[in-house]
Amino acid sequence: MGLRDKVRRLEDRAQAIAAEREEDQKLERERAIMRMIPDKVIRLKACGELSDGDPLARDVRNVADGQYADLGEKSREYIADGWIETLRECTHLDWMVKAGRNGPPHA
Repeated sequence: MGLRDKVRRLEDRAQAIAAEREEDQKLERERAIMRMIPDKVIRLKACGELSDGDPLARDVRNVADGQYADLGEKSREYIADGWIETLRECTHLDWMVKAGRNGPPHA
């Protein structure tokens, strides 16, 4: 095996490690968001501050606005809509894997 082959393998490995790190960071962001949104709803519910409407959707939009402030409104709306759909479809297994919990928190 020549030096070029070894260098190419090292470069390929470095790219694979960078891709793994990026995926790990993405999963960690998902976990954080999966914890932030329902926790905020529970805090508001405990304080009696829930207003009319859909508190989950409102809080998802607030988190998306805060976390993705650098994106345009349409992009934040698209992200929020995806998270709302995801949260509403989560099973107990989803909560365990994505948020490290047995299920959504309850007041």
